Parts: sequence; structure tokens; C-alpha cells
Amino acid sequence: MGLAFKFDNRPYSGATFRPRPEIHMDADANLLLVATPWGQRASARKTIDKILEYYVLARSDREVTSPFERLTCLSTAANNLRTATLLANELLYREENRAEYRSGVELFGASFVDNEFVWIQVGQPQILLAREGGRLMPLGGYVDLALDMSDGRELLPALPNQLLGLDSTVNLAINSFRAKPGDRVVLMSHSSPPRSLYTLTRDQLTLDRISGALAEANPDMAFWLGVLDLEDASPSIETDNGNEIPA
Repeated sequence: MGLAFKFDNRPYSGATFRPRPEIHMDADANLLLVATPWGQRASARKTIDKILEYYVLARSDREVTSPFERLTCLSTAANNLRTATLLANELLYREENRAEYRSGVELFGASFVDNEFVWIQVGQPQILLAREGGRLMPLGGYVDLALDMSDGRELLPALPNQLLGLDSTVNLAINSFRAKPGDRVVLMSHSSPPRSLYTLTRDQLTLDRISGALAEANPDMAFWLGVLDLEDASPSIETDNGNEIPA
């Protein structure tokens, strides 16, 4: 079974600041990258370009060498994404932050190979999965400094807790799940999502509906939202009566 994807996203400014991410979608490589810059905006594009440089090469050449040890607990696709991200971290640290902190990047990256959905994460967005007939299931997320340092009465403006490029090493979160056509993955850069969001079913989890719930809960808070739909990319054959069957 092959997978294809459709991705829509939306920023919401509110009264506070949250940087808008740079997004790269590659349908041929089945790769999605979301890089949110904190500092110089060019750092997000630099991160994406470095990840692509290695990931695309490794995907086409299985013999490509890796400067980092490959982990036996991860698939080939996951190892390639991990190595590409570590190379991007090295580049940002060396060119931006070796002497002083100038710029960092929150990163979400996902690849879809056969039926494996692999994602890698540094900082936000929050990652949530909804399946047919089900509600949201959290897959990954960070407590950011806005929530961590707030007193409980009023939430502070967005402030990241984990960033790519601030140190020569980086704490990567990487995981995978067995993807199915119809899966909907919600990406959400928000310090404190409301409880009402988790009562919505998959079909209700649209950009408009989620944006409305987040804005109603905290009108002043900036956020970014993405909705990723996974679809069956297997070829089909049209029969004489107009129906389609798998090839």
C-alpha cells in the first residue's frame, strides 16, 4: 500500500507573537518539513535545505555514508531523517550560534514510506492523530516555556523550550506508526490547547473548526495549525460501470 498526502495550514496572529513556519512539501519523496524560526528567518530555510540535501541523496542511494551511527532500532527511512536533522543541527550551530545565540529552529519532519509514517520533532508543533470513528490521540509534544513559566492565571506569550541549532548536540524525538488511508494528523503550535479540542471527531477536525476552538479559548494567543490527510496512493482500474478497484 502506498500513501499520498494532502496538507493545509493556517497561522493565527492574535495579540501575541509566534513566528510563521517555513514549510516544504515533496510529493515525490513523500516528505513534509515544518521549520519554525526563532531569530533570523533565514535559519528555517537553511534547515530545510540541509535536511533535503542528505535525505534526497540517501533515498536514491542506499550506499550513501552517514557521519552518525545508524540506530538498529530505527527503519532506514527513520535513520535517514535522523541523520539529515543532525546535519542541519550541526550547520545551524556552527554558522549561527557557536559564539552567541542568534537563531534556533523548531522542527517537525515526516516521511511516508510504504505504510510507515515516521516523524521527527524538536520543540513544537504538538502532534495529534485522528482516525475514522475516533477522536484525537496525542502522539508527541513539548511543554514550552510559556506554559512552564506561567502562574496558572494568565498564559505568557509563546516561548520555545527546545530548538535546533543552539548546541552541538540536540535532543531529538523520533517515532513512527503504521499509517492507514484516512488518517488525519493535526499539527498545532500552541502553548495550551483547550480540552474542548479533544472531544472533536476526525471529520470535525478541520482548519476552520480547530481554529475556532483555539481562538474562542484564548483570543489573544497566536498559534499555527496544520492538517495532514493521508490517502491511498495505490493505482486503481476503472471498470465498465465506472467503479474503481485496486490495480
